[in-house]
Amino acid sequence: MSSPVIVIAQLEAKPEFSAQFRAALEPLIAATLQEAGCQRYQLYQDRDNPHSWMLHEEWESEAALKAHQQQAHFLDFIARAEPWFASSNIRNYRRLPA
Repeated sequence: MSSPVIVIAQLEAKPEFSAQFRAALEPLIAATLQEAGCQRYQLYQDRDNPHSWMLHEEWESEAALKAHQQQAHFLDFIARAEPWFASSNIRNYRRLPA
């Protein structure tokens, strides 16, 4: 059995596109939470920067994460939001035993 994959995605929108960026996240999150293998897909907003968010994702396997990245709702979000991004930093982690 493969171990869960944890993804921390730090996303920052250009200030003038912040509202559109945030709105585009809604259907992405709703659809992603329905995917097989998605254990968590939680959005947080930076307390000091209203144009910055963090997505905390947990996937049951690397295969589930890769399948997510091929879903129409994911590809649609990337295509629509790409011009709105100021920056992004996506990191994958694995859970260590306690």
